[in-house]
Amino acid sequence: ATRTSSSGGGYVDGIWTDGVTTVAEHTVTIQPASDREIEALEKGGERSIDARRIYINDGLDASISESDVWEFAGQRWKCHKLDNRPWRSYCKAIVSRFDDQ
Repeated sequence: ATRTSSSGGGYVDGIWTDGVTTVAEHTVTIQPASDREIEALEKGGERSIDARRIYINDGLDASISESDVWEFAGQRWKCHKLDNRPWRSYCKAIVSRFDDQ
């Protein structure tokens, strides 16, 4: 899977300048989200057409954040929840597919 992240941006001499976008590849395990995780997404007001749980198995990576966009299986996915604990050798994320409507 590939992860696209962008660092904010800011004003330089009064002009907005976009941040830097980085793309990184990761080894992931993809599983369907549980009913409880899907229900939590829907309670948040998100329209979820497909939710998955992914485990990022590359080891601890502190740069992974909830604002990242994931791409796998030929589709783009938005991260909703991230569990990135320092004592683990993996990260867990709940993602849902981008809705074009």
